[in-house]
Amino acid sequence: MKLPSRALACLLILALATPGMAQSPTPPAPTAPPAGSDAGEELKPKFIWGILIKFAVNYAISAFGSYLMGKLTEQITPQNIASMLLRSKSASIVPLGSVGAGGTMGAKSAGAPENTVAGEPTTPLKVENGRENYQAVHVALMNFDRAGNALGFAPVTAGFRTGERFKLRVLPTFDGLLVIDNINPKNQRRQIYPAQADNVVKIKAGVEIMIPLGQDEYFEFTGATGDEQLVITLRDPRAFGAAAATAVVTRKDENNGSNFMQELAPNTYPVISQALKLKHGG
Repeated sequence: MKLPSRALACLLILALATPGMAQSPTPPAPTAPPAGSDAGEELKPKFIWGILIKFAVNYAISAFGSYLMGKLTEQITPQNIASMLLRSKSASIVPLGSVGAGGTMGAKSAGAPENTVAGEPTTPLKVENGRENYQAVHVALMNFDRAGNALGFAPVTAGFRTGERFKLRVLPTFDGLLVIDNINPKNQRRQIYPAQADNVVKIKAGVEIMIPLGQDEYFEFTGATGDEQLVITLRDPRAFGAAAATAVVTRKDENNGSNFMQELAPNTYPVISQALKLKHGG
């Protein structure tokens, strides 16, 4: 796939080679929550995003970290990469019009303007009527060498450089629709993945996948100078029109990727969009 711009964006088809704190000897006895407070309720185990969280759930980012445990690949080995590729088969490329509200409301694209800021959410995490007031997604840059060997994970703020080839690791708390747009040095925006503009990647909650989905597919940008970026958008299939959440998305960058969270008002669904910067000139 090649883009007709000064910066060439393409999917390459290549063979993939395969402080600790001193403990008090007698810890103080826990204090019972005052009558009428909801602290005791907050300490009760709860099902959040389909898993049991067994600690105070006030902090959404901590709950998301617990959610990710055991779901994210930590070590780069041929066996782990093969497992990631296998899990990626749970995702599929489908027409936007075939996936619920996006089609019936006449949406032409699942892409959205960037809506993330660095920081952590401050509103307590709650579950009411079986619905969380936050949804989240983990996204990481996954670089590869010329022989197709994975080199490691990085946060999205690391950006990428001319000639580097990479995939994106994605793991959401919700079923979603994903697209990737390119904004070239002329500020022209165009969907580049999936290649057909009215298609989306349909992905499942709690499953770690790699984008592009194909085993031998990578992103690589070469050529021009100037500012350029990729914009990755993940939205709930119902998040169109008035049902699309409008709250700012918070982003926390870790060594192994970036974690995004969006607070949801009643009857709204998540839309998370993040730009990845291209650094021309190596």
